[in-house]
Amino acid sequence: AEEMLKANGEDIKGKTVAISGFGNVSWGTAWKLQQLGAKLVTISGPDGYIYDPDGINTDEKVATLLELRASGKNICAPYAEKFPNAKFVAGKKPWNISVDFDVKPDLYIPCALQNEIRIEDAQTIVASGCKFVCEGANMPTTNEALAYLQDNGVIVGPSKAANAGGVATSCIEMGQNAGHTVYTHEDVYEQLHKIMVNIHKNCADASQKYYGKYDLVKGANIAGFEKVANAMMEQGIV
Repeated sequence: AEEMLKANGEDIKGKTVAISGFGNVSWGTAWKLQQLGAKLVTISGPDGYIYDPDGINTDEKVATLLELRASGKNICAPYAEKFPNAKFVAGKKPWNISVDFDVKPDLYIPCALQNEIRIEDAQTIVASGCKFVCEGANMPTTNEALAYLQDNGVIVGPSKAANAGGVATSCIEMGQNAGHTVYTHEDVYEQLHKIMVNIHKNCADASQKYYGKYDLVKGANIAGFEKVANAMMEQGIV
């Protein structure tokens, strides 16, 4: 997400961000947004979503996501009980924040479920004026919604690239084990940051080369295809 904004002349610092979920991906996203100086204002669960006008940007608030997950109740409403300024909206998705509270996020990051952004959600996102959606969950946007977002000028970071950090971290862990060494958190995130910056560059470069424009969805598809095809040719498979 940070690289998406940079590529379009924007800085993620100070931006208002809405995410879904409160699990591992959501917690990691909240933690990183706090580091980057963005203002996260939503989380969500099967019961509805939380809007925190003060921002989910303190260690205590970010840690609360882990508490919600560990409770096993699969609800986010207790967040508003712990932080009274926050509002709980039952039965709705965080993409409705622009309608319910007239808050217009600069960036949406779906972190919860496959197909959670449907056409009606995409229409709400476009109407809010948001220009960036970065997919944290696996395929959280339906094909119809994705087409609508892109047709209306929203830049989408596709999940096959944007959430590659999990697999990348597993590779870093394998390298650590093979080398019989120990990495600090700082070591891991330094390596991971380089990997994610490179993934964005590969997607952007492929999009520009083959389509003549900045389209990370198409760029991720062709960059991934090229990587597999080149590996197969180098190994003599084709």
